Amino acid sequence: MAFVVFKSDYLLTMFFILAIVYGEPHSGSENGKAATSQNHITSSGSALFTTRNNTRIIVQRNGLAVLPCQVKWNPSATVSWIRRRDFQLLTVGLSTYSSDDRFLVEHARHMGHWSLRIKSVRDEDKGLYECQLNLYPTVSIFVELKVVEAVADIVGAPDLHIDEGSTLRLECKLKRATENPAYVFWYHDNKMVNYDIQDGFSVSSFQTPHNHHNNGVSSSSSSPISSSNISNGNHDGSSLNATTSVAPSIPQTTFLKVPSTSVLTIQEVHFKHAGNYTCAPSNARQTSITVHVLRGEKPAAMQHANRSTVEDGKSNSNSLKCKYQPLWVLTLLYLICMFNRINR
Repeated sequence: MAFVVFKSDYLLTMFFILAIVYGEPHSGSENGKAATSQNHITSSGSALFTTRNNTRIIVQRNGLAVLPCQVKWNPSATVSWIRRRDFQLLTVGLSTYSSDDRFLVEHARHMGHWSLRIKSVRDEDKGLYECQLNLYPTVSIFVELKVVEAVADIVGAPDLHIDEGSTLRLECKLKRATENPAYVFWYHDNKMVNYDIQDGFSVSSFQTPHNHHNNGVSSSSSSPISSSNISNGNHDGSSLNATTSVAPSIPQTTFLKVPSTSVLTIQEVHFKHAGNYTCAPSNARQTSITVHVLRGEKPAAMQHANRSTVEDGKSNSNSLKCKYQPLWVLTLLYLICMFNRINR
């Protein structure tokens, strides 16, 4: 009987030892999965993808992001996209499982492309995304999305001085842009002047409609597009359609090497052209510059101020003369009376 009890205790002890030895690594692998899976791919797993792990995609706010995932072989395996921030399953195969209609899979059957497209990118979209190949065991790569804000920049800002009668040329460029804007509006003070030809304003844009990129390297070619080729909708920029055929912008994984430039030109500057000018692209933060028109050696605004000061000085001098003139007359009469009194 004692032998049976001893044998049972021995078997129970061996069971716990085996459970600790074989169970602990399994638990550790589960706990460390999130920390290591982002940067680790087995040699056999990495051979399944053409896209490099930890690829970084830079997209400007409200732009179009395309996260690449190209599979080398085994086309029968299903490809899924997962957002790592909240482990949200976005797509499985060609089906979208997210209620957000901004997410869509772009698939090229014979090339193994399973790109994830995100329209109208927001700040909260930044972070890691997992492209998972549903094999056994599953294999994944990670793509990082970085969201930036594109800003407009006017050469010579914040102040520009120009002689009256000269030619004014304001050049507005984009910084940190991954896509060209659909349009650029120019404002003189609070008035949109893109189509104000009668007052001497002329706006032209030099855009890069064709942007080819390969593994994150983009190349661009420029072609001039006149603002007269664009049909004007609402002046607030809510609606504007190009009447000419322009190729759609291809999303970039890097900043544009040759971003679009909008130029405002006034052939002969007059005093009325002085003031604040604002460059407002459709997809970037606007910027402004103050133009001072010079008459002679001083800005026109300063001359007006000096002129008013001189006129005010003259009027004050005349008023002083008128104010003190009766006093001098009374003093003179008093002196004459005193002189006559003394002589008597």
